[in-house]
Amino acid sequence: MSTDYKAISFILRGKRRKSIMLSLDKPKTPKQLASECKISISNVSNALAELIEAGFVKCKTPDAHMYKYFELTQKGKKALKQSLAEETNSQRIK
Repeated sequence: MSTDYKAISFILRGKRRKSIMLSLDKPKTPKQLASECKISISNVSNALAELIEAGFVKCKTPDAHMYKYFELTQKGKKALKQSLAEETNSQRIK
């Protein structure tokens, strides 16, 4: 498995992106994510847009006007796993 350092950097640079990705253990709405991550819905929406553009998150209900559910893609799961491993390794070095 090759390490995608661009993806790792993208996730670790964004505290909100990382928090949202960690919370997406199952499909959730932006309201659920905002509550769980303790960040505003507008910040959740912005982070979700960035994560969708990067291919890490997808909307399971794109045609719904309300109660849109989001989940991690396989690419997102792999990138999050690599990011957490990299973060753990860099903390050991300190």
